[in-house]
This record gives sequence, C-alpha cells and structure tokens, in this order.
Amino acid sequence: MITMSKVTIATAPCSWGVWYADGTPSGTPWNVFLDQAAAAGYQALELGPDGYLPTEQSVLRAELNQRGLKVCSGTCCYQFDRYDSFEAFRAPVEALCKRLNAFGAKYLVAMDESDVGAYSEKKAGFAPAVWDAFLQKIGRMAQFTRDEYGIEVVYHPHIKSMIETEAEIERLMDETGVRLCFDTGHHAYVNGSGQRGDTSALEFMKKHADKIAYLHFKNVDFDVFQRVQAEGLDSDTAFDLDVMCDLRDGIINFEALRDTIAQIGFEGIGVIAQDVPRATTSQAFAAAKRNLEYLREIHLID
Repeated sequence: MITMSKVTIATAPCSWGVWYADGTPSGTPWNVFLDQAAAAGYQALELGPDGYLPTEQSVLRAELNQRGLKVCSGTCCYQFDRYDSFEAFRAPVEALCKRLNAFGAKYLVAMDESDVGAYSEKKAGFAPAVWDAFLQKIGRMAQFTRDEYGIEVVYHPHIKSMIETEAEIERLMDETGVRLCFDTGHHAYVNGSGQRGDTSALEFMKKHADKIAYLHFKNVDFDVFQRVQAEGLDSDTAFDLDVMCDLRDGIINFEALRDTIAQIGFEGIGVIAQDVPRATTSQAFAAAKRNLEYLREIHLID
C-alpha cells in the first residue's frame, strides 16, 4: 500500500460512479474498475457495494492477486429504517465480515439509505423513538462485528441520510461509541459555508480527533454548490452536476487538510472517493490518476 506520514491511500468503486451492486449509476463493469484502479497506481481498495465485486472468496482473491490489489475495508449501505432490529440484517453483515476476515481487512464502512426525503426534510417529524431505534441498530451492529470478527464499524455520515449534520454525528458518537469514516466532502456540503477555503471539515477533525478512524477524501465544487444553493437543488441533482470535484479544485484546501492530519496524529486509511455518477470509465480513470498524483504533489502521501 502507498503510504506517507500516517495515511494509507486506497480507492473505491464510487470513484468510477458505482453506488450499487449492479454497477449503477455509471454502469462500470467490476473487472474494468479493478483493471483501472490498478493501472492508476492504487494498491488497496474498498469492496464497495456488497455484490458488485465477486463475493466468492477464491474468485475475488484471484482477481485481486493478478492486479496486485488488497482489500482495506468492506461497505454496508442499508435502508436502516426498514429494519426492526439488527437481527433483521445480521446475515448479510456476517457474510461480509467473513469475507473481510479472509482478506485481512479490519474495517466495515457503514452508510445509511433511510428515507429522509429529497432534502432530509422528513427527519423534522421523526419521533424520539425513531432516533433511538436507529442508534441502537448501529451500536448493536458495531458490537457484533467487533466481538465476533474483530472488525470495526466506521460510520460514514452522508448527505441525505439519518446522520449528516454535526449535531447528528456527535449524538451518534456519544450514544454508540462508534468511530467515523469521515468524508471531507460530505461534511463540507452539509455543514460548511460553501465558500472557497471552507474549514468546516478541518475544524471537526480537530475537535473530534479521537473519533476519526478512517477518511474519505472528497471535495466540493464551488460553482456547482453555489448553483445548488441559489436554485434550491436537491443533492441527487447536485451529484449529477458533479458537485464532488477533483481534490485539487474544490472549496477544501487539501494542503491545510494535510496539515490537519499531521496535527491530530491521524494514522490510518484514506480513500480517494470522488463521486462521479455520470462519468465514463475513461473519465473516471483519468480523475483517479489526477487525484492520486495531486496527493503526492502536496506530500499528503508518498
């Protein structure tokens, strides 16, 4: 794996526009993702949506080995509001943990797809019991993966989900003890000023350094975000307009982020996870190379 300072860099299928197991929205075939991830210079990756990459361990191992790739984590993205308890989705989590153990990965990135409305407006009407049940499910899942498989659930706060604002993130951490997969772009989109040089993600990292276990590197395009705000666009439209841009070009100063990482003593995985839902495979491949080269250029990685 590529390292400098204390960051181990990796990539993920979302950087090829893959959000779901069937390869959508971009339609990038899984073998093309693996070929291009390796050719771009990455040596580690998240598995991405469960079922996108081969789930048979022997098949996956052969595909990764021939490309010199390793697994740094798995991803579980569920509509948690559809389940009464953790037991209702324990089986797929357990299957994924067994696969992660086979590949020596220690993290499971958890994301929420609950129905909160196009603008997260439904959350305003959620009763306290809804929030309590959600947090109980996350906490129980984290306890299970840790106790049974030695795998840490790292929670990914996400635009248009149950956990996205700073207050929601802090409640999650306080009530479950779960640490974060902290996504710089999602945090700035929801909690930042939208202005160039926005420091919301950096300040949060400094405030909660002990809870940042894992990073997603992402940035927000200034011009697109200004349009989103001016026209009141929903986040799905914003993503289609490529609101998440190359790391070099967004409102977060990544040299300042590099310094923040050093300041808080972060040691762990940093995934370049640029969301490009409408990119062609050639466009995604080019962006993946640019972003990796940029982090080397600013000496965030070697």
